[in-house]
Amino acid sequence: MSGVLWLLLSSAAVLVLLYAPGTVAVRLLRGSWALALALAPALGLALVGVTSVIAQKVGLIWSLLPWGLAVAVVLGVAALARRFGIALPVTVLDGPLLSRRLTRYAVPAVVLAAALAILPIASAAGWRPDAVLERWDALYHLSALQWIRESGSASPLTLGAISNSQHIASTYPAAFHALATLVPGAPVPILLNGATLAVATVPWILGIALLARAVHPHLAWAPAVAAVLAALIPGTPLNEWIHLSPIPNLTGFAALPGLLAAAVMLFAPLLRGAGARTWVLVAVLLGTGGLGLLLTHPNTAVMALLLLAVLTAHGAVRERRWVLALLPLLLLVPVTVLQLTPLGGMVTDFTGGLKVPWWTGVGEVVLGLHTVWPMALGVVIALAWWPGLVRCTRDARAWVVAGWVIVVVLYLDAAVDSPLNLSVLFYRGQDRLTMPLAMLSCVLAVEGLAWWRRFLLTARGTATATAARRAIAMVLVAVAVLAVGLSVPARAGNSAKNLETDYPGRGRFLQADELAAWNAAAEQMDPSQKVLASPFTGASHMWALHGQSVQFAVAGTSLRHRDELLMQAAVD
Repeated sequence: MSGVLWLLLSSAAVLVLLYAPGTVAVRLLRGSWALALALAPALGLALVGVTSVIAQKVGLIWSLLPWGLAVAVVLGVAALARRFGIALPVTVLDGPLLSRRLTRYAVPAVVLAAALAILPIASAAGWRPDAVLERWDALYHLSALQWIRESGSASPLTLGAISNSQHIASTYPAAFHALATLVPGAPVPILLNGATLAVATVPWILGIALLARAVHPHLAWAPAVAAVLAALIPGTPLNEWIHLSPIPNLTGFAALPGLLAAAVMLFAPLLRGAGARTWVLVAVLLGTGGLGLLLTHPNTAVMALLLLAVLTAHGAVRERRWVLALLPLLLLVPVTVLQLTPLGGMVTDFTGGLKVPWWTGVGEVVLGLHTVWPMALGVVIALAWWPGLVRCTRDARAWVVAGWVIVVVLYLDAAVDSPLNLSVLFYRGQDRLTMPLAMLSCVLAVEGLAWWRRFLLTARGTATATAARRAIAMVLVAVAVLAVGLSVPARAGNSAKNLETDYPGRGRFLQADELAAWNAAAEQMDPSQKVLASPFTGASHMWALHGQSVQFAVAGTSLRHRDELLMQAAVD
């Protein structure tokens, strides 16, 4: 089977495995299609994460079998709950997401926007479905998939074994890896690319469209415009993948918009006086989705808790339901525990990251030139979200503004390496914080575009003034189209830094001559013999690429004294 076909099949299979269980479960509970699609990614990640732990504990090899059994249990429980009359409330998303007329234009527009984002990356990769990113994180996740296939365990309690040469089990968030390795047969590099591409784009674009629908129910076109913005805005999980390759982070953040959209939809009927059973059902669904984010990467769950705390606090104040003020306090408890205790040590002990002067950090926020691929397009989108930010402070959407401000504060803290360490749970990395900032900016930009539309296209004053405003509108549209066009070479150039086999001034883990030698010798290599190679080079990862046994089947840097002696013996 060709590599391209494997890539397409892997992407499609991962999306089905991710979406199907949660979608069916929510529909059984009488949730709308939109609500089901919003919750499905986070629920799907929770399912594979929890099931992988149980499978490892009871001695089942990780495969479609334990996953299928878990799906049957979940759907059985959902059907039983429905039989007893437990159902989700009606929300703002009941009914069609878009009118039939809007759909005719929206679908091609979103497909075109996604193509403009993806194709420059594919071009920089030489159109190779098995291209390996020249980032250490990419090699780590490549090894993780191979390790799961060989060990039969995808549990987050054991996947940390690949971080040390003794293969001592330790914790590592593994929901994405468990999901990807459910697809049998696909070569590991292609599987990693296909799974990441699928999970980084579809839940992100669809989730932001649903979030915009929940936040701006009065704007019929909000989901379509938000989806286009979500595909094009520079700080997407897709671009973060090529930029740094923190795959658990970016896949968790890709599922966040849908979970947040579901929370917005469900919180409104709860405020109207839903019964205790509805409260429990909503809490279980949102809590399970949060667990999915936690098992994908803890800091994506932290961001969800922060934004849900803002949402519930604003609702309590707006409705003057002071007892509900306990909700944000409860949501902030685990964030505080992770921040202040050793439980967050895996993240809080991290050092490093990009540090910039404070004026540079402020400029990045003001101009939309965020760390992940600053480009002119970001400035154009910023022209939309700033008026949206102002207008949304006046009504029920103020929580989005508050959430945006909180993420900006975290971003600036990370940018300057502030001694306050507010961003410590995000590795003090503004690249990771760019994704939730981009998510909220897309939602605010929808209202901003509505303001620009009214300001420039509404007929008022003299005919000359109206004509002038419309001429300005045409100029702004032309500038936006030009910025989108200019983003294509910018995307290709940024992708080339980590995808081309050779790039001036940047070293390579997998150098071109090394790859060529392996490709030429792979079929003649004796798999019973081990290759000795430094774990800091690409050669030690040939076990994941070609199945060759190596001394360092390890993606981390924790070496024993014997390992160091072996490496020194090779040098001698």
